[in-house]
Amino acid sequence: MNNFVELEPRRYEIAMPARSGEMLFLEGDPCEHVYELRAGVARGISVSVEGYRQVTAFFFAGDQIGLPVTESYRFTAEAVTDLLYVRHSRQWWHEALIRSYREDGRLLPSICAEQDPIFRRGMILGCNGVLVRLCALLTSIVDRLPMRSDGSLFLPLPQVDMAAYLATTPESICRALRRLREESIISMPRRDQINIIDRDRLECFANGGARQTDTVFV
Repeated sequence: MNNFVELEPRRYEIAMPARSGEMLFLEGDPCEHVYELRAGVARGISVSVEGYRQVTAFFFAGDQIGLPVTESYRFTAEAVTDLLYVRHSRQWWHEALIRSYREDGRLLPSICAEQDPIFRRGMILGCNGVLVRLCALLTSIVDRLPMRSDGSLFLPLPQVDMAAYLATTPESICRALRRLREESIISMPRRDQINIIDRDRLECFANGGARQTDTVFV
C-alpha cells in the first residue's frame, strides 16, 4: 500500500512494456503524463552541474512517477529491469487528485509520496560509512523485492546503480556485500539473488549500531 492517488482504471487501459535501460521521460521535458508502474523496477536519474550521473531513487511496482506538480519533470526515469507501466494524462491525474481529496481529504500525502525515496536517499547519505548506507538501502527496499519460487528475493539493482545511489564506488559496494555475507547477515547465491538471514542485525547496522565485534565501516 502506498500514499499515491488511487487512479480508477480506464475502460481501455493498456499496460505498456519498456525494456531494461529504456528511458520513460527526461528531466526538464514538459510534464505531460504520470507513469504508474505495474511490474519491474525503475530508477530516477539526475546529472550534477559537474556532469556526474546520480541515481536519486528506485521505484517499484505500484509506484506512480512523473507527478505533474511542476511544469517539467524533475528527474529522468529509466527502466532498471523490463517494465510494465500505464501512462496517465496530466488531466486524468489532476482529476484523480481532486477526487481523492474530496473523498478522504488526502492531498499532501499523494503529492509527497513520489518524493519519499529521494528524501530517503538524503537521510541514507547522512549515515557514516558505506556498510551502514548499504544496510539502510537494503532495509528500505527488502519488503518490495519480488520473491522467487525458491523463497529468495530478486535483487535487480546493479552494483553500479547502488554505488551511484550511495555516492560511492562499485568496488566499495562489492566489499560491503562481501562483509555482510561473511557476517552471515545475507547470502547471495547469484548477483541478482539475495537472502536476508539476520534481519535484526541488518537493521542494527542500518541504524549505525552494532556489537563491539562487528565492523560497521568500510
